[in-house]
Amino acid sequence: MLNNLESTSAISCFVYEGSLHSRLVSLLRTSFYLDITELIIIALLALAFYACLRVLAHRRAQRYTKDPKTWPLLGSQLEASRNYDRLLDWTTSFFTDDHRTIKMTFLSRRSYYTVDPANVEHILKTNFENYPKGGESHYRLFDLLGNGILNTDGNMWRMHRKLGSLEFSVKKLRHLTASVYKRNALKLVDELITSNQEVDVQELLLDMTFQSICEVAFGSVFDPERDCTAEAGSIAVALDNAQEMITRRYMYPWWKINKFLGIGSERVFREDMTKFNNFLMDMIERKESQMQNEVECRDRDYAPVQDLLSRFLWAQEKTSHQDTLASRKSKQMIKDAMMSFVLAGRDTTASTLSWFLYCMCIYPDKQEKIFEELVKLENLTLRGNGNKNEIDVTARSYSDENGEVAARRAHEAGQMFVNAKTSKLNDYERNMFNLSRKFAEEVLIYENLHSNSLPYLHSALAETLRLYPAVPRDGKVALKADILPDGTRLRAGDQVAYIPYAMGRMQFLWGPDASSFNPERWIRDGCFQPESPFKFTAFQAGPRMCLGKDAAYLQMKLTAALLIRFFRFELVPNHPVEYRMMNVMTMKHGLRVNVTVRKMNQEV
Repeated sequence: MLNNLESTSAISCFVYEGSLHSRLVSLLRTSFYLDITELIIIALLALAFYACLRVLAHRRAQRYTKDPKTWPLLGSQLEASRNYDRLLDWTTSFFTDDHRTIKMTFLSRRSYYTVDPANVEHILKTNFENYPKGGESHYRLFDLLGNGILNTDGNMWRMHRKLGSLEFSVKKLRHLTASVYKRNALKLVDELITSNQEVDVQELLLDMTFQSICEVAFGSVFDPERDCTAEAGSIAVALDNAQEMITRRYMYPWWKINKFLGIGSERVFREDMTKFNNFLMDMIERKESQMQNEVECRDRDYAPVQDLLSRFLWAQEKTSHQDTLASRKSKQMIKDAMMSFVLAGRDTTASTLSWFLYCMCIYPDKQEKIFEELVKLENLTLRGNGNKNEIDVTARSYSDENGEVAARRAHEAGQMFVNAKTSKLNDYERNMFNLSRKFAEEVLIYENLHSNSLPYLHSALAETLRLYPAVPRDGKVALKADILPDGTRLRAGDQVAYIPYAMGRMQFLWGPDASSFNPERWIRDGCFQPESPFKFTAFQAGPRMCLGKDAAYLQMKLTAALLIRFFRFELVPNHPVEYRMMNVMTMKHGLRVNVTVRKMNQEV
């Protein structure tokens, strides 16, 4: 029995000890979990406290900075997104006479923006090789520009520039002035003569420049014997939408997700680009077929080509001959080249002319000064040609003989169906139709447009570009660490941009009236006097100076001269005028104006 008691007691002790051990383990586990939880809570509180301190310190530092407001982690992303529709004015507001370079951060990316001409010269000329477009910008714009001249650096850029430069020789510019530019400008005049209601002149100008650059780039594109406005307009709208969509990539970092999923703005962009790319590839294939059918050009190293596309095709013929892969790559490269030239030739010129006419509406006295200058040149030119009938004061109708001469000249310039068009006009409109052609062919010749014969008109266009540059900002990337002339330190990989839109509004560059439209600022001793390209940056500067600068001025002066000589423009009341956030600064709502045909007997 004693043994049984001892055994029972032992078992009881064992059970008790086991229970005690279990409780102890459970208690330790609970204590451990409580310690971990407390540690996590303490850590989170400490992190939150530290974050609050950093935010407070960040906000305190913001009180003393002249740069845009930033947020921890996000940097300037939030503020820039809030001001996206007025991004140019928002950026400009941070520049002052003593603060010419500002810094922004976009997530982890550092960006510097400058309006200092010394910095601009350093970036675009002095240390040019250190500031290419950069891989990140190339990637963002690749779906639009590919490897065209506007989106490449190094040897590829040099090759595009060399071939493109041949299109802007003096001989070529004379041809463009006498034929392409004049023909399409007169089409615009014809439309305005018969217009009895308000028009969106920006849309008309975009149509005009699109057809002009397509003729320069591709040769004959649209059938001259039929109205191709709808066809050209559809393609142009797709291009405009694509440009707006791709500009958003700079502001919204999630565009890559949208592109991968094929949703949102990236889906719209892809559809528009498909349409325009099909147009370009069709032009290339048509030109290839045309060149193959020209027997006299076969098996020759050089052929006298008349358009940019032919020049590129001849340059690529040998490298891609009998090589399907090389041929496909060549077509892609040529398509990219054509895209850049179409964008540069269409949008920049039409944009500048639109803002020019807007300024004419806002400053009607300047509009009349240009008219007076045109009439003066007109009288001098016609007297020099032995023509005693100065057409600015001619109120009589043209004789049948003169009407035939005007029709023949228009036909020679490529204007089709002149008789059919004039038959629909009343006598006054028919006279204006004939006068515009006489003015274009006898007064607006290359020598008058290229020389200083129209200094006030040239100054007004330059003043327009100063305030409303076609390309309002231009960015580069620093390959190596560098120090700008104003002392700004850049690290390798930092982005740096100069802002022509802001530079045109800086009082330290242009005086206290910098925000005013004042063509007189460009005239000295009765002649137009250009400014340094590092101060007036509308056409870039240095090795990447715009190839088409002279061509652009010729087309703008010819078109503006015809418009101001024969029409008076007034802005439609309450029409909103705002820029559209794109790489090229067009008007968001177009430019709706009332157009009045000037009286033929109006004397200066």
